[in-house]
Amino acid sequence: MKEEMILDPEKNTLISDEYLSQVRSFGALGYSPERIANILGLSKKEKFALLLRISIPGDTYFQAYTNGKSIGEYNIDAELAKQAEKGDVAAIETLERRKNDRIELDLRKQLLGV
Repeated sequence: MKEEMILDPEKNTLISDEYLSQVRSFGALGYSPERIANILGLSKKEKFALLLRISIPGDTYFQAYTNGKSIGEYNIDAELAKQAEKGDVAAIETLERRKNDRIELDLRKQLLGV
């Protein structure tokens, strides 16, 4: 017996946009898409749809997840910058390392698409 696809009637998708804010929040905490789907308690079909949508550039779930990740990174950097201003050497080193890692990752993505 073939399983029937469950579609959101308004958008003709397997999952509606009801989880966007949660995906953004969990992305800010650095959670993987798989972990987010598990935390949300999605059905197998919804989980598949969420993971697919998070991987498609331009999709609202992709944007929510990447925005959340960026916000999380910013929050960490902002806290490290505060500590660095107070003279915390470890915070200065960590902030510099994170900046260099980010530059390297951006270049890899730009040049290699990875």
